Amino acid sequence: MNPGVTEEAGETARTVVAALKSTPGILSLVIFNVLFMGVVVYIQHTNGERWHALLDTTLKLCSPQGRSP
Repeated sequence: MNPGVTEEAGETARTVVAALKSTPGILSLVIFNVLFMGVVVYIQHTNGERWHALLDTTLKLCSPQGRSP
C-alpha cells in the first residue's frame, strides 16, 4: 500500500527535525528565518492596506467627481 501525501510529509518533517537535532544552531537559524519572513509578509500586507487607503482618500479628495458641493 502506498503512503499518502500526509504520511510522506510527516515522515519528511520527522527526518528533517531528527537531522537538525544534532545542529541546534542551524535549527535556530531556520526558525528565525521562518519567523522573519512571516513578519516581513505581515508588514508588507499592512503597508499595502495603508497605501490603498491613502490612494483612495487622495483620489476622492482630488478628483472632480469625488468632491461634494
